[in-house]
Amino acid sequence: MLNDNEVKRIIEAITDYKELIHQSSSVRDQLDSLQRRWNVLRQERDKLRTGLDAIHTTLSQMRADYQGMVKNMTDLSATEDNVLDNVKFLVDELTSLLKKHQEQPASSNGVAR
Repeated sequence: MLNDNEVKRIIEAITDYKELIHQSSSVRDQLDSLQRRWNVLRQERDKLRTGLDAIHTTLSQMRADYQGMVKNMTDLSATEDNVLDNVKFLVDELTSLLKKHQEQPASSNGVAR
């Protein structure tokens, strides 16, 4: 037979065991809640990363387009400068020819004035 002290210790051990089971259940619930929250955060992070990747791709494309446009503008400006130089040269040549033509006597060019 068990004496009173042994019965009290068994009852205390059972009470402690019940308390540990309750605490374990509470901790398990908290852990489940944390895991759900972690999964939600991970999904949000993945969505943000996908959006950021899309923005990065767009910015990279915009940078490439911008650089291409700057190159085209530079090429166009150089072409315009070249055309302007050629026009100036032709105007100078025409002016020189007109002056020469006007300086020649009328009889030398075969036209009577």
